[in-house]
Amino acid sequence: MVDVGPGTGALVIYTNDDLRDEEIEISRKGDDANRAHTDVLRRRTAAGYLNAAVFGSLGEGEYLVWHKTLDEPAEVRIAASEVTELDWR
Repeated sequence: MVDVGPGTGALVIYTNDDLRDEEIEISRKGDDANRAHTDVLRRRTAAGYLNAAVFGSLGEGEYLVWHKTLDEPAEVRIAASEVTELDWR
């Protein structure tokens, strides 16, 4: 479930099966030490199954996404009232 609206958005990261059950972290840009995390889970959709990590409610702004497979964190902008999607497949 996501909670988006004035001042808040959400982030969905689609992954391959090799990241299932892995933890992905996110932090506001400039505040690397203060991270939230979520797991990549297998999710059922109308089209079948996919793997995704969902950050259901994030304040609008610039973020860094962290995972051990990345050489450096990925940058992402969260917009109010929107779901941002990253495709890591």
